[in-house]
Amino acid sequence: MAVIVHSNENIDSALRRLHREVLREKILETYKNKAYRIKKADLEIAKRKEWAKRKRRRRAAARRAR
Repeated sequence: MAVIVHSNENIDSALRRLHREVLREKILETYKNKAYRIKKADLEIAKRKEWAKRKRRRRAAARRAR
């Protein structure tokens, strides 16, 4: 992973591109998962919470649409 800064490019825009690439390749998530042991139960709990949040949002959107 690398970002080449061009001579006429602002350093902030190059950093922004680097940040987007880090997010796209999920480097921070991978690092966190490898740095700390995540129990299977905790992973399942996180998935359930995420699905519950999506379900709430979908239902709220459906109510607003009516």
